[in-house]
Amino acid sequence: MNVPAWIASRLRIGAGSSRSARTGAVIAVAGVAIAIAVMEFTMAVVGGFRDEIREKVLGFDAEVSVTPAYDPETAVSDEYLRYDGRLRAIVDSVCPGASAVLAARRPAVVKTDSDFAAVYFAAFDPSAHDYSFERSCVVAGEWPDYAADSTGSHIVLSSITARSLRLGVGDRPMLYFVNDGGVIRARRATVAAIFDSRMDERDRNTAYASLSMLQAVGGTGTGWGTAIELRGIGVDSAAAVADRLQRALVAEWQTDGIDKLYPVDNVTRSGAIYLNWLDLLDTNVVVIFILMLLVAASTLVAGLFIIVLEHITTIGTLRSLGASRGLVRGVFVAAAMRLVGRGMVAGNVLGIGILLLQKCTRFIPLDPEMYYLDHVPVAINWWLILALNAGVAVAAWLILVLPSRIAANVDPARTMRYE
Repeated sequence: MNVPAWIASRLRIGAGSSRSARTGAVIAVAGVAIAIAVMEFTMAVVGGFRDEIREKVLGFDAEVSVTPAYDPETAVSDEYLRYDGRLRAIVDSVCPGASAVLAARRPAVVKTDSDFAAVYFAAFDPSAHDYSFERSCVVAGEWPDYAADSTGSHIVLSSITARSLRLGVGDRPMLYFVNDGGVIRARRATVAAIFDSRMDERDRNTAYASLSMLQAVGGTGTGWGTAIELRGIGVDSAAAVADRLQRALVAEWQTDGIDKLYPVDNVTRSGAIYLNWLDLLDTNVVVIFILMLLVAASTLVAGLFIIVLEHITTIGTLRSLGASRGLVRGVFVAAAMRLVGRGMVAGNVLGIGILLLQKCTRFIPLDPEMYYLDHVPVAINWWLILALNAGVAVAAWLILVLPSRIAANVDPARTMRYE
């Protein structure tokens, strides 16, 4: 039998004890509960931001991209590349699990009778690209089936561009593309849908078209694009995979396996502004965790002191009966841990309750212009919540060990005269 825990279970530290003891117990429980709830909410919100923002970044930028050939002697880059032959074999061998898509991106001017706007049109091989992200952002119209010939002139504009040009679904603006050499190619397009990703910087500069249209205005024909985009790699692995692919392409170029040198880019560079912002959030989590642990520690230590003072005669009785200092120390640590347990239960009910309510109702809004989202996102990871509770329990025990020595060092003779 655990003697310290058994004795501690019979100490009055809440109801039935003095007013000061009840106040101390309430403060200790409240401190632990608030710390647990705040840490759980912080952890879930940061996780939600990380998931949501990464999804948006990867919706616009592939994890790894192979760009048109670069000549190191002349410092001139090609405008297009063709994804076939040896280049395809190298990409498939280095990134066997990735989804490789031929993409084209070209600047253009969208013009109406009264206004115009400059955007970058993006297009992908419809047989290989998953448009699920783009479809999820549509706020008007329907996403075109770019695999069909009838949608070759259909475009998708952002709500920012459509609003500035006073365009709606079904309108037919003119598109003007400028090729190398200053040749201007015009196309009449139909607005099939309007999207809003809440990332205003990207929305303002991005529009979508069919790959066949961009290939036609570029004069390249089928099979050509401005990048080979690799998806399904993951943000955390993007830099390492891009480095391996670049080394393989350089090695093939040096041994004449390929006749051109193709640069490789990755999302940690193209989406650095957003990913670095997420890293700052991780720093904030550490600061909040430290502050909450300090709050819990201060309330627990104060609560333990009150418990010791409340049961000073009990300490004297135990010591006079031959109880060791270690046993007395264990009794009061166990008594304080009872408060920790109550606080953890209350904190979990409060924290998880708020998280579930936010996940279902999104009652806490955000300014999308500042945070790229219109609500506070939450990602509930039950394993992380269990780990957090275990960590708080261990930290509380370590915090209580030192002040519990005060109870163990009380002189039994003096406790008999204590009132």
